[in-house]
Amino acid sequence: MKKIRFRTVVFAVLVVFTLTLSYLPVTAEAIQILMDQQINLGYTYNSQSPSGNAIYPAFNSDTITFISDDPGFTRHNLIDDAAWWYQYVDLNLAGITTPGDGLDLSGSETTISFDTRFYHDPQTNTNPYYDAPVFLRIYTYDTDGDTYLGYRDYGIVYAAQEPWNDEPYPTWTNVMVNVNSSTFTEGGVFDVTNISRVRFYGTDWNGNGDDFVDFRNLIINDGTPATIPEPVTMILLGLGLAGLAGIRRKIQQ
Repeated sequence: MKKIRFRTVVFAVLVVFTLTLSYLPVTAEAIQILMDQQINLGYTYNSQSPSGNAIYPAFNSDTITFISDDPGFTRHNLIDDAAWWYQYVDLNLAGITTPGDGLDLSGSETTISFDTRFYHDPQTNTNPYYDAPVFLRIYTYDTDGDTYLGYRDYGIVYAAQEPWNDEPYPTWTNVMVNVNSSTFTEGGVFDVTNISRVRFYGTDWNGNGDDFVDFRNLIINDGTPATIPEPVTMILLGLGLAGLAGIRRKIQQ
């Protein structure tokens, strides 16, 4: 029989090992939206965002812009001295979920995290950062992707005023909320296994059109651990396969 060099077998095994390690499945469900650009797949069923924009303000005249920084982010421009009501992230419009089949966030370790910061113009805001919070709310919508069913609200998750004392602009603050163990209230027919919309909102009672709030790097993670084997385990497996190949070589000789 044709002899096979042992080093050739080892090389082949290591190649297979490397490729296997590169493509091992990861079971952790992490959804990340960088918030650095608009997402529009052309869906028109959401009456709040009929153009199909997945990241949008609603119900008032506030606007959003996308800043190409490193990393980029969404800026919600507060052009009214009142509640800046609703900046939504619609997971259906973003192509992450489909109407009626939203994210299942029922796991005990499920989290929602994002970076945010608030700016009050000291020249035009008569009481800077006295009332500058960010609230967080998640929603259940019906199978049409438009009919509201229920919500869960986590209240203020970021604020520059007491007792939160988070740093305002230009410092970014990372906010992390445990979906099922953080304090919350609910309304309507809420279903934590069917989430398709996230909302940031708050108030800016003393502004005069020059204030803004920034968001970036929205991550929804169900807390499921990854199933990637430890590197040492994989190396031992590779060496074991190489040893078996060497034994086979001797037998064939």
